[in-house]
This record gives sequence, C-alpha cells and structure tokens, in this order.
Amino acid sequence: MYVSNLSLRDFRNYRRLDLELASSTTLLYGVNAAGKTSLLEALYYLATTRSPRSSSDRELVNWQAEGEAGALPFARIAADVQQAHARTRLEVLIQLRADESSTQRPQLRPQGSAQKLIRINRKPVRALDLVGQLRVVLFTPADLVLVYGSPAERRRYLDITLSQLDPHYVRTLAQYNKLLQQRNSLLRAWRERRRPLRGIDDELGYWDNELTAAGGYVLAERLRAVADLNTIAGTLYDTITGSGQQLAIGYDSSFERPTDTIEGAALSQRMLQSLRALRRDEVQRGQTLIGPHRDDLTFAVGGINLGIYGSRGQQRSVALALKLGESRLMYERSGDMPVLLLDDVLSELDMQRRKHVLSSIRHTGQQTLVTATDLSDFEPDFLQQAHHLRVENGQIFAL
Repeated sequence: MYVSNLSLRDFRNYRRLDLELASSTTLLYGVNAAGKTSLLEALYYLATTRSPRSSSDRELVNWQAEGEAGALPFARIAADVQQAHARTRLEVLIQLRADESSTQRPQLRPQGSAQKLIRINRKPVRALDLVGQLRVVLFTPADLVLVYGSPAERRRYLDITLSQLDPHYVRTLAQYNKLLQQRNSLLRAWRERRRPLRGIDDELGYWDNELTAAGGYVLAERLRAVADLNTIAGTLYDTITGSGQQLAIGYDSSFERPTDTIEGAALSQRMLQSLRALRRDEVQRGQTLIGPHRDDLTFAVGGINLGIYGSRGQQRSVALALKLGESRLMYERSGDMPVLLLDDVLSELDMQRRKHVLSSIRHTGQQTLVTATDLSDFEPDFLQQAHHLRVENGQIFAL
C-alpha cells in the first residue's frame, strides 16, 4: 500500500499542492514551520479522520482560504492510494460552518467548528467508512507519552491501530462510546433526582446489555492485539537496545476478567456482572466505573514498570518498539505494509536507535516519509537511496 499522489488546497500553510510520491522512501527537509509536519498530518487525517496535532478541524483550514461561488472557506485533502492492482481515490473537504466565515485573522475568529465532507472514489461516504482505506503509522517525538502519559494515550494508540485494520472495530468502538454517554447521562439524572436504587435496574437493564455487548468485543480485540504486540514489540525492544531483555506489554482491565478466555461473549458477561455489583457506587458518582474506557497498558522489562521507573532512553526504546511493532502488526493482519510517517524523530534518537530505524526502513521496502531539519542525522547510503524534497513556506521543491 502506498500513496502515489497527494493534493492539498488551503490545508494549514499549503494554498495549493499537487505532489507525486515515490513508493519507497522520501526525505522531506526544511526549516521549522515550513510545512513538513503538515504534509504528514494530511496523510494521517486521510487514514484516521482526525488530526494528531489539533482537536479542532477548523485549525486545519488556511486562514486565507476562500470559498467558491459564495461557498464558505474550506480545506481539501485528496490522495490516490495504490493497493495490489487497485487504486482508490480518497478525499476530505473540511468546511467552516457559518459562524466561521469571518474574514478576520484566525485569532480573531469566533470559536466554532467545521464540517467534514468525505468521498471515496468520488462517492459521498460517512467518516467511519474512510478509516482503514489508507493505513499509516505515525511516529513523532511526542510519542513518549505512550509510555509515561495518561491511560487515555495508550488506549488511543490501540484504538487507532485496530480501527485501521478492522471496520467492525471502529464501528463497535463508536457505538460503545455513544452508549457510554447515554448510560452516564441516565446515572447522573438518577443521582440528581435522588430516587431509590431499587427502581434503577429496569431503566439501566437495556443500556447494561448493549454496553457490555459492545465492550466485550472491543476488549477481546484489544487483548488479541496486545498478545500479538507482545511477540512483535517485545522482540523489537531487545533488538533496539541490545539488552538481552524483552519488553512485556500488559493489559490492565478495570474489572476482573476471565483468565482462561478472551472470547467476546465471556468478557461481556463478566463485565455485565461487574456493572451490576457496582450499581450503588455508579449512581453516587454519576458515571460508568468499569469498561474498556477505563483500561490501561503497562510496559515492563525484568518486572520493572518502565512507565514509572524507566529512564528516558528506555522509554524512547519502548515507544520505538511500539511504533515499529504497530507497522508489522498491520502487515501481518492485512498483507500490506502501511505508510510509515516519521516526523523529526531521528534527531531525538541516539546513534544505535537511529541506525535501527533506518535499517528497518531499508529492509521493509514500505513507503516512508521522513521529515528533518538537519541532514547530518542520516547516513550517506540512506541519503543516496532516498528521494529528496525541500519544503519551504508551504511549497515543495524536488531535487
């Protein structure tokens, strides 16, 4: 799988771009704020329908953007994805809503949102249908938070990986999150009305069954992914560090799950039992206290939790093993290598880790886009075999 063409209009600092991409390695270099990261962001957005840098889509629209024929300003991302003998055209239009049509500079615009219009092969589709049409793995210096950051960061890592691989997963996860919001609303309403607990089972029964059915599936797929990543990333960690020790990835559930199975129905049943046992506490707090939304990952070497006690070098090695492991997991499950996006990560790595990344790129042959400000981070043979593009103020120049 690779992207043969990327087209941008009024996306970040790109006014117009039509770029042919090689199926191998491309090195994007230039000064900071030139637009290198924005290019990777556009590809990540096409793969996941979300930005890795911003929670607001309105920030993706160039502040000088103008609509056509009276339409509101918009940003456009489009790409041709080559896979086996087929080509798929992906397109996302991010259009400012009516309250965003001010011609003032961005910091003076009223806060608001944008709407997405998505097409696959020029046919309108839902956002969920786009996820997985292009599979990418993005690695940035900020990925250290996967190791020492909040549990939400680690859950997001698993969910984005699995959503790109399994259309049913992304739909079930969306259903779970919607059910969770509705169930929490009911719990809060019951708490505020101070009604007796004996009547809540009738109202919560439906939501309990629906939530645990979706939650059991999500949990089962996460556990399978963690089992695979333990084999893949565990070995990669040893290779990267040369320590002779493997990384152990653990999955901490928010309830006591069966130890003899990871089958979805059994997990759903155990989750349902746990919810009922926590009824009083949940009403008092007005929220669902267990489920995949409360789970976490742990990373240990030699029994030591590296998220808490690991050195910065160990944590970098874990993050690198996770990202390279994510790429290999996608290949093993789909038969296609994902597009690898490396955003200024080599400057953050020592020589040993840097060599391992560059060696991995050469051996997999997958499409890889690497950004950098300093070419001295790269070995001469890598520079010789990579395609070079210079990025300057939202424009790209081939060399």
